Amino acid sequence: MSYRLSRRSVPYLFLLPSFAILLVFSLWPFLQGLYFSLTDYPLLKSPEFIGLQNFVRLAKDPLFIASLGNTFYYMIATVTLRVLLGLALALALNGPLRGRVVLRAIFYLPVIAPLVTVSVVWRIIFDTYSGVLNAGLDLFGIAPIPWLTSTTWAMPAVIIMSVWKTFGWNIVIFLAGLQGIPQPLYEAAAIDGASKWRSFLHITLPLLRPTILLAVVTSTINASQVFDQVYVMTGGGPGYSTMTLGQMVYTAGFQNYEMGYASAVSVVLLLISLGLTLIQFKFLGQEVRY
Repeated sequence: MSYRLSRRSVPYLFLLPSFAILLVFSLWPFLQGLYFSLTDYPLLKSPEFIGLQNFVRLAKDPLFIASLGNTFYYMIATVTLRVLLGLALALALNGPLRGRVVLRAIFYLPVIAPLVTVSVVWRIIFDTYSGVLNAGLDLFGIAPIPWLTSTTWAMPAVIIMSVWKTFGWNIVIFLAGLQGIPQPLYEAAAIDGASKWRSFLHITLPLLRPTILLAVVTSTINASQVFDQVYVMTGGGPGYSTMTLGQMVYTAGFQNYEMGYASAVSVVLLLISLGLTLIQFKFLGQEVRY
């Protein structure tokens, strides 16, 4: 009996180091964040329990409301563009296209580039007076656009940079999904006289549902946590036009030393991500059988 128990415990012993790392670096900080969100914690002093006052303050804070709107704006734009652009290019790269292997590598290169470095490069590209982008627009007689200094253009500039940086990941996901669809289904559809568009609507899209769910969920989680590019390119400005919840957490916690308030923003951000993920599973998570 003891021998059987010892054999059954071996897999758990191998899992123990990973579980310990998860506990120390993920679960414990998460529980601490929940507790700090219910406290007044000026960082240099001990936290004082104040209940839900931080969340009440959030509901009345114009900066939080602006950051919430900017975060949703950023998420909707980037997730939509990442998924649509990734799917379109994956369909093209999955066909008999010359040099498709090289193109796949080129599209994926931005994904592995350091985010801060890419943000600095794009900040230079978007510079109003010396940027490459405005220099190109000038060739067509278009006046310089104040990409990073205008409340109208700052967020679109961050979105453009973010989509360029991350859509290669969606290409890889969609390519894997496309290559998992049985080819005889397309052959049978062609014999029945179905056009490529009808095959896409009735074969490709339904069978890509799990892949689309993965792409949408991962893109949404990634977009909800946006910070680095905003911090480097705009710092949340001009005004608060690019202030997101991630940037607000940093500002409240490490500039204003209101760690309890910053934790409350983090909790709200977590709930938003969780809620959106559940909604996406509800509408895209149905099982597909063939």
